Amino acid sequence: MGTELMAAEPTQQFDFVTNKVQCMTLDTLKRTVKEKDWDGNPVKGIYHYQVIERVGQICNKYNLNWEIHEIFASSTGPKAMMGVSIARELEEQYGEKAVEAHILRRVYATIDIKNWETEELTTALAISFHQDGLTFAIGPCVRICHNQCILGAERRCSNYGGKDKLSIEEMFDRVDEWLKNFETEMTEDRERIRRLKERTLSATDIYLLIGMLVTARVTHDSTSINALLRDEEKIKTYPLNQAQISAFTENMLLLSREKAERGQTVTAWDAYNVATEIYKPGKTDFPSIIPQNTAMAEMMLEF
Repeated sequence: MGTELMAAEPTQQFDFVTNKVQCMTLDTLKRTVKEKDWDGNPVKGIYHYQVIERVGQICNKYNLNWEIHEIFASSTGPKAMMGVSIARELEEQYGEKAVEAHILRRVYATIDIKNWETEELTTALAISFHQDGLTFAIGPCVRICHNQCILGAERRCSNYGGKDKLSIEEMFDRVDEWLKNFETEMTEDRERIRRLKERTLSATDIYLLIGMLVTARVTHDSTSINALLRDEEKIKTYPLNQAQISAFTENMLLLSREKAERGQTVTAWDAYNVATEIYKPGKTDFPSIIPQNTAMAEMMLEF
C-alpha cells in the first residue's frame, strides 16, 4: 500500500536540451528548486511534489493499493515562463545540469490504483501541474500500453479556465470524493468501456468520425465561425489538433486493414485507444493531455 517506484540510483542530472521530456522519481522531483513568489510562498499555491504526496495521502485514507507509475517534466511552455529554468548559482554549487539547480514548472504524473484491477485494466489518477494551473483526472488505464481513459467531464477538475474551476483545496476534496466512491465510479467507467467495445465501426463510420474530428478542430480555431455561435455552442476543447488528426487517421486505417485481415471488426473502443495512445507526455503538450482525452471520450460515447 502507498509505494513509489524507485530507480536503482538517484538521478544526478537532467538534460532537457537532448530530450525535452524527462522521467524521474518523486525523490528526484523533491530535490529540484522550490519556486516561490515574493512573499516566500509556492508560486502556484502548492509545490508539484506536495500535490502528488497529498493525493497519495487520500489513497491511504481509503486503504487503496497504489503506486506512483511515472513522473515526467517538460521544458516546453510560453517563452515568458518556460517549463524548465536553471538557477545558475545552484548549478555552480551542485554541478552542471544538477537536479538541484532545476526549476520545474511543467510536471505530469500518474498514480496507479490496483484495487479490482484485471488483466486488461487498472485505474490511474493523472496529475497535470503547469504554468496555467493544476488538473486532476481519474479513470481506467489499459495496463499493456498504459493508455489513460477519462470517461467524462465529471472525472476531471482544474483550478483554472472556465466557470467550473475549483480552488486547490476543492480539487483535493474532489479527489477525496472520487476515491471514497472508488468502486462505484470504477464500475460505471467499465460499463462505459463495455458500451464502446460493443459499438462496431464500419468504414463509413470511421470516415464520419475523422470528419467530426476535423470539424471540431476547425470550429474551435475559426474566429469567423465562433463569431456566429452562442457560448454554449462553442467547442471549448477539440479532441485532436490537425497533426494529431493525421496521425489518428493513419493509425485507424492501418488498424482497420489489420483487423479485416484477421476477420475482426473495428470498435469505438479501438478508436478511443488509438487516440489515447497520442495523449501521453512526449506526444501531447502536458496542459492538453487531460482536456483532449476527455473531449475524445465524450465524442466516442455519443457517437
